[in-house]
Amino acid sequence: MTTNQISIACSLLLALGAGLKAQTEPVEKDRIRALEEQLAVTQRQLAELQGVVRNLIGQLGDRVQPVAPRPVPEKPLEEEDTFTDRILVKDLGHDEREHKLEARPELFIQSRYHALPIKEATSRDITPNLGLNRMELRWAGRLSEKIGMGYEIQFHPAPEGAAEELINDAFLEYYPNQALTFRVGQFIKPFGFDIQHSSSARESPERGIFAGYFFPGQRDRGLMMTAKLDGAAPWLRGTTFYGGVFNGNRFFNDSNRQVNYNFRVRKVMDSVPVAIGASAQLGKQLLPPGLDRNNNENVYGVDLQFVIGRLGVRAEYAVGNMPSTLLSLEPEFAPGFIPGSYSSAGAVFFNYSVTRNDEIYWRYDQFNNDPVTSKNARAFNLGYLRKIGANSRLGIDYQFKNRVTYNDDELNTKLAITWNVIY
Repeated sequence: MTTNQISIACSLLLALGAGLKAQTEPVEKDRIRALEEQLAVTQRQLAELQGVVRNLIGQLGDRVQPVAPRPVPEKPLEEEDTFTDRILVKDLGHDEREHKLEARPELFIQSRYHALPIKEATSRDITPNLGLNRMELRWAGRLSEKIGMGYEIQFHPAPEGAAEELINDAFLEYYPNQALTFRVGQFIKPFGFDIQHSSSARESPERGIFAGYFFPGQRDRGLMMTAKLDGAAPWLRGTTFYGGVFNGNRFFNDSNRQVNYNFRVRKVMDSVPVAIGASAQLGKQLLPPGLDRNNNENVYGVDLQFVIGRLGVRAEYAVGNMPSTLLSLEPEFAPGFIPGSYSSAGAVFFNYSVTRNDEIYWRYDQFNNDPVTSKNARAFNLGYLRKIGANSRLGIDYQFKNRVTYNDDELNTKLAITWNVIY
């Protein structure tokens, strides 16, 4: 290539580069100009928003408080309660629609030390020394918008050979709307306060004496409807109605081919605060062989709970036909049973909140016309409760009792030290 040809080629390359630069520079300048205009618009909008915020703060003044992060609760929200909540138990007999069913079960262990048997108590009437009163696993909750279930296994009957009592709860629930719940299976009967009050939350070592005779095991197999009447009328706000049909044979298969009917209504008044309920059971029971007389199994009850400052009070009264049988797989007739006779019972419980974690209580409990002895039984309990963390509670109870009681949930020692842990 000659010198002239090289000069011509270089000139052409320089001209091409200059043309490309001339075409690129306007495009780059246009892009930068557009970004600058967009930034200016955004800055103006931000300035306007800041002015609106300052104006609102000026109008509200001191009413605006800085928003602090919500602290993580020590325990789940559903377990947070106040002293009033613990006394009234507003959700007594609740359904499972508010809790989604989870794989992790609820665990409950209750260990107790028994000492100082009451007069006339034999080794068959007491639990000596240390015992595991309750060991339970529970799954319960809502499966879908309309369906829920509950399932509870208790292990403490196993050492006693009572395999038929290993399943505590096994039920299904249907929610046609927000007010109604239908439950079918094996579950706690809707009667009074003490029957439905959970052992994990109950302050005294055991339920009232009447529970062990009228409703041993507290559970039965049947169908129940629960209706929340808040929307029916203003004066029914806080009112719940229960109605159920049950076998009448506790945990066991029906043996008399008849059913019992249970009804309960309860009203909670938050403003007072007080709760009041009325219950009824209408049915028939088995009679000892050779007797053809009154076989009614009707029981009626009223209950009241209220709070005055740091003092909580619960009272309950029940009366009905003397129960003919005790808690057993095969009918075991009570030796003092008299057809057509009545038994009655009453209990008054007082709880005083000393501190957030410390409470003292006292209770008077009486059962008239015991179907085993045909006598009256009376007990007076004094107790102290100490909350240990979010899931544990220690209780010390001393009991004055005039005679031995039998059937379910008997407590025939003077001293009982109970440790509850629920998780």
